[in-house]
Amino acid sequence: MNKNVLGLVLIPFILSGCVKKAEEKTTEKIENTAITKVKELPPKEESVIPAMIARNFVVKFEQPKICGPNPDVEGIVCTSKEAIALKSNINWIDEIIDKEIRKDYADAFTPPSEKQKQLNQTQAEGLNNWSDSVAYRFNGQFGQYVQISKVSSEYSGGAHGISTFEDYVFDLKSKKRIRLKDIVVTGKMNPLKDELWKQYEYWCQEKDMEPYISKEDFKVSENFYISQSGGITFDFQLYELAPYVLGPVSLELHDTDQLIKPEFLPPRPALKTEV
Repeated sequence: MNKNVLGLVLIPFILSGCVKKAEEKTTEKIENTAITKVKELPPKEESVIPAMIARNFVVKFEQPKICGPNPDVEGIVCTSKEAIALKSNINWIDEIIDKEIRKDYADAFTPPSEKQKQLNQTQAEGLNNWSDSVAYRFNGQFGQYVQISKVSSEYSGGAHGISTFEDYVFDLKSKKRIRLKDIVVTGKMNPLKDELWKQYEYWCQEKDMEPYISKEDFKVSENFYISQSGGITFDFQLYELAPYVLGPVSLELHDTDQLIKPEFLPPRPALKTEV
């Protein structure tokens, strides 16, 4: 075969191979660029609302029992200390709870002196066995709002102890605690009070009792939580609205659309209508 002819035959194959390699490199470059762009543009963390997962645990104290004299009581008083905290995937909420416990139980976190160690071995008698405890509970989440309850119990002699309750609503977006003033529609605090008073009167009728306080002395509780149905429940402490024997009082409002800002109410399921 003529050398010139052979050269002409080979040229298309060589050019074809070059074009193919160029195309492969171009494709590879495009793919690498796409991968790089994906890596450079991660999803914005602030747009993702995490689902809170929490468990309870008993806080370890240096002094789970503290004994010593008390000016109001004869003999040695021994107070048992206990705190049940939360461990969750929302660190800033855990830190708020931890800070509260460390403040309220600072003495229990303090290592005892040798003298205090000996005192703590004391076996107190009868009503001199006191107790002081707190427990935090995760009560659920709707959207960006997490709800937690706190129950503090204290016994310092006498016929019975006393418990106090506190409700927390946390906003995962703003990382703040939601207060009563945040959820009530502007100018609607008095109408809210009126509606709660009506619920209190109904509650008293069910218990066959007169109101424990007057309407003038009635105040909207700062302790509240929001139900999935869209209602809002207000918790009142012992003795606030009833005698001790009836326990703490909870008043729930269902028609809250005109009183509570809509962003703080969970979406209600749409009702299907037949055509």
